[in-house]
Amino acid sequence: MKTIQYTLFILLAFLFTACGDNTLKSIVSDVKSIQINKNNLRIYSTDTSQQLSASVTYNDGSSEPINNTDIWSNSDYSVLNMYDGEISASGNGGSSLVSINVGKFSDEINVSIIKLTDYNISNADINTTGEHTLQAIGLFEDNTSKIISKNITWSANNGATFSTNDEYVTTITILSGDTNVTATLFGEKNTSKPLAPITKTYSIN
Repeated sequence: MKTIQYTLFILLAFLFTACGDNTLKSIVSDVKSIQINKNNLRIYSTDTSQQLSASVTYNDGSSEPINNTDIWSNSDYSVLNMYDGEISASGNGGSSLVSINVGKFSDEINVSIIKLTDYNISNADINTTGEHTLQAIGLFEDNTSKIISKNITWSANNGATFSTNDEYVTTITILSGDTNVTATLFGEKNTSKPLAPITKTYSIN
């Protein structure tokens, strides 16, 4: 008899536990759409990268971010760099379609590159040895002037060395003598004026 009572007690305890806070939500909203959280974009050809994001909307009106990085695709990598939805220009001008795809749902935006038309090394005369910040200012087709952050390569003679930090700020270490510093935009694509490489000479005694 005691065995039967003990067994019933265990069963009742189990049933009460199962009916408590452990109950799972049984209704899951259906997906209505997915979307990139930006409209068509225009970005400058020498700006730093920017991160795109996407979200899903359900039939009940609720929404949440999509964190799956595999959803992103890019139609033209010669125009636009993209990795996991982070974009920056790879060329000077042009446009590319950025899209997301999850099952039967998709969305896309057009990303246009604002072309650089001219640029100059902006540093005043450097007249001491040691470390100095290098900077170039670009003029763009929309008549905007701004600091060039990406798609620029620096070179120099006379033993000068360079370092670039995470904010794309470049520092040069200059020795005494004449140092020719050259700024080149877009690498091998930089073949004609007004984007020919620019060289500035710093003379230090």
